[in-house]
Amino acid sequence: MDNNTLLFIALAIMMILIIICFIITAVNSSKISTIMDYSDDGDIISALKDYYDKVDDLSKTINNTSDAVLLSRLANCENDSNISLKKVGIVNYDAFDDVKGKLSFSLALLNNNNDGFILTSLYGHNSCNTYMREIVGGETAVKLLDEEKAALEEAKNKLKKADNND
Repeated sequence: MDNNTLLFIALAIMMILIIICFIITAVNSSKISTIMDYSDDGDIISALKDYYDKVDDLSKTINNTSDAVLLSRLANCENDSNISLKKVGIVNYDAFDDVKGKLSFSLALLNNNNDGFILTSLYGHNSCNTYMREIVGGETAVKLLDEEKAALEEAKNKLKKADNND
């Protein structure tokens, strides 16, 4: 290679480096001007400090608010949990001597306070009757069938077993 070719290659490389420098400068300039938009007096250091102070204040606000919100939601969940029907007892049986297959049932559904209901379905050859009994505090105002009593006791004891296993 002769000297002219080497000189041409060196100039080409320098031109490419100069173009890269211009591009980097333009990108940085746009970033700096964006930051400067947040500054009233044109001081980039104070603009950055103000920006980080705002971010810090926002972070503290979010953390304080989120703790309060989480505690509130937790309290709501605990209240909902106490009143939700989660204790279940069911007894299948033959309600009539001439009908086999245990197609009749009594289903007790209770919450933590033993409030809820018993749903009883009595299946016969010519009919199927369904009854509901209100349960308050584990008791009812009406006389229960033996199977209804068994379903109620099963439901009332459901979470006691789970608590004893812990």
